[in-house]
Order: sequence, then C-alpha cells, then structure tokens
Amino acid sequence: MENLLVSSDSGIPGLELPGLFEFLSMFFLATLRIGAFLISAPFFGAQSIPLQVRIVSSIILGMVFFEQFQSVPLLELDNLVIVRIIFVELLIGLTVGILLSVLFASVALAGEKIATSGGLGFAAQIDPTTGGQTPVISNALTLFSIVTFLSLDGHLALIRAMDASFSVVAVGGRLDLYAASQFVADSAGYMFELASIMMLPVVIVLLLTNVTVGVVTRSAPTLNLFSFGFPITLLVCFLALYLATKPLGYSMEYLVRFAIDFIASFFGKLKNG
Repeated sequence: MENLLVSSDSGIPGLELPGLFEFLSMFFLATLRIGAFLISAPFFGAQSIPLQVRIVSSIILGMVFFEQFQSVPLLELDNLVIVRIIFVELLIGLTVGILLSVLFASVALAGEKIATSGGLGFAAQIDPTTGGQTPVISNALTLFSIVTFLSLDGHLALIRAMDASFSVVAVGGRLDLYAASQFVADSAGYMFELASIMMLPVVIVLLLTNVTVGVVTRSAPTLNLFSFGFPITLLVCFLALYLATKPLGYSMEYLVRFAIDFIASFFGKLKNG
C-alpha cells in the first residue's frame, strides 16, 4: 500500500505568473506604437478600414516586431514610470501618423488650389479617406497618390520603418522631445513645398489663361465673361491636367520617397537630437 501512495514532492510545478505578466506587458507595449500609428496614419487609418481590422493588424504586427524588443524590467519599475512609457509609445505612433498625414495632405491642398483656379471649386464630393467634402480634382489626385503609394510598396516600407524604430528608439529609452517637436513643426513647411511642386505647372497655365481672357474681354466689352471665359478656363484646366499627368506621377513618387526618408530622419532626431 505504501508503494501506491503518491509523494507530495512530485506535484505539478506552478505557473510563473510574474514572468507571464512581464511577457504580456511587453507584448502590450509592442502593440501600442504600431496601433497608434495605424489609427492616425493616412491610408492605414482611413474610415473605410474598420477599427477591428486595425486592431487585429496591430496585434499581428506586434507579434512580428516583438523580436526587436529590448527587455524592460517592468516589475521593478514604479507605476508612474510605466505610465510614462505607455504615454511615450502612444505619442511616437501618433506623431509618425500625423507627420505622414501632414505630408500627404499636400496632394489634397494641390488639388483644391487647382480646382479653385480652374473654376471647379463648386464641384465637391465626399472624400473616402476623411469623410469630408472636398473638390473632385482633389479627390482624384488623392486616389492617384494612393495608387502611387501602393505601387511603390510604400506601405511595406513604412511597416519596415516602424519595425526598425524599435531598435533606434527603444521602449523606455531617453528621447529628445524638444528636438523632435522642432522637427514636427518644420513638417508644415514641407507640406506647402510639396503642394507647390504639384500644383504650380497647372496653376500657372490657368493664371495665364485668366489673364488672356481678361485682356480679351477688356478689349471687346460685348463679350460676356461667364459665357466666354468660364468654358475656356474649364477646357484649359482639363487639358492642363491631362498633360500634367506624367509630371504629377513623378511628383507623387517623390512625395512617397520623401515621406519615408522623413520618418527615418524623425526617429534619428528623436533619439539623438
């Protein structure tokens, strides 16, 4: 009978809850930065993409990026320090998404200026990415930029940049927020610069057309400005957009490559200052 008794020393070992808690906490931190990025970034954070898809995508990418993580002793840290780490991770992801939104807003800005100069400012429809009313030309250029972005594998390049960001800007590491804030403030200037590159060829043609129509109507007062000038302006606007299709493609390709390099420079500025 004594041989049938089970010794108390041969029990099932217990689960190491502190180690499991630290693992889940690190995995949670891995999803914060990429999740905030997917919510605020253009294309990824469009209203047409359900929130559930973005949440699942952040979890999957967090599993992929988990190898880049440097171990952080969360159990040894104070609660305020952990809250600061969570806030910084969310801030990094949101800032990267907002920077991309500002840069790619140059396409909508260029389209709106072209529509206003060509007399098509009244022709507006709902933008599928923002849900607001924007000119038709602005929507067309935005869709053109999405196609260019996807054809150049810009979405994969941004995901690789976010993956590399964990090795450049480690979780819980020191950040130069002042230098990064100056870098963010300068991004608005790049938005207007990129918009000018895209819209100036068409806008200059429309400006010369309006000046010509004004001179003609001035020399011949019997001509009605609306019945004569407006149709000519519309025709020139469509013709200029057709002829500028290839240059616009080059400009949007430059925009995509500039945005990716801009994000990489932002991470370097965030770490080094």
